[in-house]
Amino acid sequence: MADFETRMQLAIPSPSKLFTPAVTTILILMIAGWTIISYAPDFTLNWLALSSQGLLRGRIWQLFTYSFINGCSCNLIFNGLMVLFIGSAIEREWRTGSFVALWLVVCMTCGVMFFLVNLIGGWNYVGIGTGACGYGIIGAFGLLFRRKRFLALFWSVEAQYIAWLLIGIGLVLGIARPISWIWVAGALVAYIYVKIRWRIQSNNMYNRPAAVEGRRGGFVDVD
Repeated sequence: MADFETRMQLAIPSPSKLFTPAVTTILILMIAGWTIISYAPDFTLNWLALSSQGLLRGRIWQLFTYSFINGCSCNLIFNGLMVLFIGSAIEREWRTGSFVALWLVVCMTCGVMFFLVNLIGGWNYVGIGTGACGYGIIGAFGLLFRRKRFLALFWSVEAQYIAWLLIGIGLVLGIARPISWIWVAGALVAYIYVKIRWRIQSNNMYNRPAAVEGRRGGFVDVD
């Protein structure tokens, strides 16, 4: 019974734990992005969405703003839930600064990949959506909490398998439009980024007093 209650607590945190500072800000920006594209689609696609033409014209901010633009309410709700439940768990573990750094790295790396693929392929796709960062959060979640069990429907499942399932669904759904696999690659970007941070932190620990090793807010390998 106690184990069940612990899993329930992990799966359904209190609102105060869900609405962490960065997650709350991101959700507000996502709602704002959906509102803007609903009422001013031309402005959004020209100035906020990610496009090769836009970047070539110097609109570098598109590498950041595209991640808050969701074209339909279903995407907004799905991505919002990912950010709320999984993102808040990561932010609670890593603190706000590290979580924001992860978001920016995944967002901009996938944005550059999207730009290069369009440029090399001679395509003119326009990129919007929180998908890249959403999969980045999933990848980081599966790595950081990989041995921890979470309640999924009526079963207790390890975080790494939840992450693999969601990534697999993304790959299958992307068959109809392979360009969307760039967003799924956000999970790989996050994986590499977290591993690099772990390596840097591990190397730094050898040169610091032992008392520093327990400091919260860094990227800590839970195994």
